[in-house]
Amino acid sequence: MKKYWPRFLSFIKKPENVFISLSLFFGVLSAATVPLLSVNDEGVHYMRAYGLSQGKIESGVACTLPKEVVLKAKEADVNNFVTSYKKIINRSDTETGKCSSATGYPPIMHLPQTIGIILANLIHGSLGVTIMFGRLANLIFYSFTLYFIIKWVRVGKWTFVATGLFPLMIHLAASLSGDSVTNIAIFTAIAATLNLFSQKSPLTRQQQLLIIAIACLLILTKSVTILLLSPVIFLPKRLFVPDKKSKISFIPQKWLVLSAAVILAGLCLIAWLHVYTQPLLTTGTPHNPLHSNPLKFIQILFNTYLNPNLPVSDDILRGVIGAFSAFKYGLPLFILLPSFSLLFLSLLHYNKKDQELLGECTSKLAVYNLATIGLFVCAVSYAMYTAWALLPFRFGEGAYYADGVQGRYFTATAAMLVPVGLWLQKYINVRAKNEKVFNLIMFFGLALVLGFYVFETVWTYK
Repeated sequence: MKKYWPRFLSFIKKPENVFISLSLFFGVLSAATVPLLSVNDEGVHYMRAYGLSQGKIESGVACTLPKEVVLKAKEADVNNFVTSYKKIINRSDTETGKCSSATGYPPIMHLPQTIGIILANLIHGSLGVTIMFGRLANLIFYSFTLYFIIKWVRVGKWTFVATGLFPLMIHLAASLSGDSVTNIAIFTAIAATLNLFSQKSPLTRQQQLLIIAIACLLILTKSVTILLLSPVIFLPKRLFVPDKKSKISFIPQKWLVLSAAVILAGLCLIAWLHVYTQPLLTTGTPHNPLHSNPLKFIQILFNTYLNPNLPVSDDILRGVIGAFSAFKYGLPLFILLPSFSLLFLSLLHYNKKDQELLGECTSKLAVYNLATIGLFVCAVSYAMYTAWALLPFRFGEGAYYADGVQGRYFTATAAMLVPVGLWLQKYINVRAKNEKVFNLIMFFGLALVLGFYVFETVWTYK
């Protein structure tokens, strides 16, 4: 024990090591214990990924898939999760029917799952094997990509670890959900923003191209997430080569980069709309009450997030960390509190290096990020109110809150609180006499929370 303890302490000293070890370990347990296709909308994600594995980028009205795949997805909708690992799918026995709702997502959101299903079909293409391989491929993509993002980001590494290891994030990563790719895109955008604001030298050509690439990536996952790149509008002047002849503060280089990012992201969205042929945002009723009374949106936001007489906000808050398998079960309060506490600990743990890196930009970026989160919440709320709450079988024109908003839509944005935490550290912070103690608290705290999630999963489906 004494021989390996120093090695263990050295291993968990690096936040990225803590993340990937816990992510892979508990992710594999999650993939094995959560019933196949029981995760939120996992059936439609399976249909989408399976279609892509056959080289079909079908979108719009009609899609052709093996009958067994379609039947399995329908069975999952009625909580029949029994799946065969032995019988190989007859890919020649197909049917053409209405495309699943997941076909509205660009193929990039199902690329890891598709690769897993392709490999499964090469080995033993049964329903169970293709689903499990898709899950594991998604988990591997999420774990290794976020591992390198944590290594790359200069400040707030532990906050990325705490957020990336929320039980909900592992639950989604170890499934066929396309949300994992969206979450990685969000983490990439946040890490890039933090790195740019902490940089002292002018942007390189590669970094300018990176901003443009991230904008395209965000809009090709869930288009509304491009709003999370808003803080780059306020990048410091020191990052751009000034025009010495100009007497005004306008920086052409900065606005050329941002304009290119917006234009190319817009072209990516237009290209996808041309392929998809359907509107990305539909309205649940011919008349949207917000069009005639825009101020009603304030009431909608209040009812969704603040009204104490409605349980909506409680469900959303729980959903940020732990609401699983289409809300079949979720983390109890005595686990939610430690989960949030570990996030707050990562934000308030004093880090002199991080303070020096962000420097005078800390308070400004804190404001920019909080405003961006608020804008993102409003945009998601409007979309769900319009496309879901107004549907006749929900509330119709009488909808009084943004029905359909789920906490998982906002989970990854917790990493945007890094500058807020650094600013708060000037007034309140947590200091450990020995950094080893902090590392141990984070490692075992996150492991215990994830361990309870796996235990609860086994208990729920026993």
